[in-house]
Amino acid sequence: MTQRQIPLVANTAEGDIAGQEMLVNIYPRRSDGGKYPFTLINTPGLAFFLELPTFPVKGLHVNKGRAFAVTATKFYEIFNNGSYIELGDVNLSGRVVMANNGIQIVMVDGNKGYYWDAQTNLVSEITASGFYPSSSVTYQDGYFIFVRDGTGQYFISDLLSVIFDPNNYATAEGQPDPLVAPLSDHREVFLFGTETIQVVYNSGAADFPFEINQGAFIEKGCGAKYTIAKQNNTIYFVGSDLMVYQLNGYSPSRISSHAVEATLKNIDLSDAFAYTYQDEGHLFYVLTIPARELTWCFDISTGAWHIRQSYQFKRHQSNNAIFFDSKTLVGDFQNGRIYQMANNYYTDDGEPIVREFVLPVVNQGREFLTVDSLEFDMSSGVGLTLGQGDDPELRVYTSKDNGNTYSQNFKVGKIGKKGNYLSRAKVNRFGCARQFTFKVEISDPISIDIGGAWVEIR
Repeated sequence: MTQRQIPLVANTAEGDIAGQEMLVNIYPRRSDGGKYPFTLINTPGLAFFLELPTFPVKGLHVNKGRAFAVTATKFYEIFNNGSYIELGDVNLSGRVVMANNGIQIVMVDGNKGYYWDAQTNLVSEITASGFYPSSSVTYQDGYFIFVRDGTGQYFISDLLSVIFDPNNYATAEGQPDPLVAPLSDHREVFLFGTETIQVVYNSGAADFPFEINQGAFIEKGCGAKYTIAKQNNTIYFVGSDLMVYQLNGYSPSRISSHAVEATLKNIDLSDAFAYTYQDEGHLFYVLTIPARELTWCFDISTGAWHIRQSYQFKRHQSNNAIFFDSKTLVGDFQNGRIYQMANNYYTDDGEPIVREFVLPVVNQGREFLTVDSLEFDMSSGVGLTLGQGDDPELRVYTSKDNGNTYSQNFKVGKIGKKGNYLSRAKVNRFGCARQFTFKVEISDPISIDIGGAWVEIR
């Protein structure tokens, strides 16, 4: 009998993702100085924070320590005690993008634009002749900056206001491709087109303040305008070639795996979107593809992708995110609920989170082998005092055809009741075959920390 370790994190490497070894609601964390280089831990859950009377939650925004939410019909301020007040009416049908200048918060959806003014506490529609339908907005140096959808033009507001001059526009001239979104980063404005990215800066010129940075032309366009997001002093987006990129200065670097790219092809990406957030030293880029009902999450800290799913959905139910009062808050894509998202929540607002990972194939060339046991080196004794999770377990499904089909029945490994730290998550007797693939599920609301997996074979 031989004991062999199965590498848990083989599926984080580019070359190892073949469509089978996916991580769902679980992701690798570096373990410096530990027994294993990585451990698999649970993704965050959702705890109820508040519910707005209108829905869905189309946008969340923070301005000078105050938090705001917008739905299809209303604009709200939300407070750290879970209460809210209504500030005004809106009529927003598309996805909403928001920006502020410290005084006003502007919100656009590609059809209309609205703003809330902190001095008057009123919400008003933008109806100026110099404002055009725009699906995105950013802010820099006192100016709101928009792209005119379907054209190569971008236009700006007056300084520290929502007044517009019809002459305050310019054209991105590097290529004739239409602009899709602007984003301010490092005191420059990145103008994303369908085929290229042009960078402009505030020169202070009297006629029009923004001028082209001639040394920063990027020959890579954006394939899904709502996937542009900032984190860790850089920008992430889905490219026009249907790969996911990170900008390093003015150079785009591919970060997507083949598995991610396969889900971006042959699909409508017009409503695909992304947001970023930070938690426990990890930086995340969360990419949702509604047409696929799929949410990918890129851990910027490790360079690994995983999938996030909410119960009864194939995608994650979050629609946007902000950091407010030391909390990460996310809005629901279907209703008016806003949740706090954190790793110490083990359900999604009371619904179970099903965590799943598939181990690399176990074989001995083309020889038959018998698997006597599969054991996980993981945190044990983490059961709850009462209810689901008081005697937590993992379920193991077996495939003998390289993951194409799995056994309908599963074997159970006990993780350990509360305080039972010597419990061994071990499953026995898998029989004989030329190869084995093991799919593992955990749905109990517990903390998960898995270091290694071991099989006994003969």
